[in-house]
Amino acid sequence: MKHPGEFDLALLAGGEVGRLRRFSLERHVRACAECEQKVAQFQALRAETANFDLPDVNWNVLATEMRANIHLGLEAGECVRAASAARSWNPRLTLAFASLLLIVGASFLLRQTGPHLPASPYSASPSSAPVLRSTGAGIELRTGSTSMMLLHRPGAVANRTVSAGGEIGVRYVDSETGAVTINNVSLE
Repeated sequence: MKHPGEFDLALLAGGEVGRLRRFSLERHVRACAECEQKVAQFQALRAETANFDLPDVNWNVLATEMRANIHLGLEAGECVRAASAARSWNPRLTLAFASLLLIVGASFLLRQTGPHLPASPYSASPSSAPVLRSTGAGIELRTGSTSMMLLHRPGAVANRTVSAGGEIGVRYVDSETGAVTINNVSLE
């Protein structure tokens, strides 16, 4: 049997735990004598401390001292931050930046010298070739002079995916109803 922590038992004894957690804690305490004893001790301690007479404390002076200590801690934190920021050269950062530049440069070189793709079989007669494209308003399928369009709501932020196999997918969340709409269109 896994016992709840003393923190949870203390909150239960003070009546400061949420409904669901209270239900599970009370259920455990009814079945466990050890935890029931701890809750009773916390309740007795709470009743005992409620009767303490505090000496006259000037709360305004105490609040002023606490504010001063907080400001002192914040200023010390600024000093530490300024000292760590004074170090201008970080070899790890330099190495990471150089690696990033190398990757970006290689991507440009590889993109420009890549193999050329063969011409599309539809390139001979472009007027009759089916074209599937994603526009700002939705997905359009055009063949010759006719077209069909699958529209999404105006103003919706759409997430588009396009594959090399002639598939286009559009997902968006309707701002009025909160419904998610997913459209997938394939060209074969």
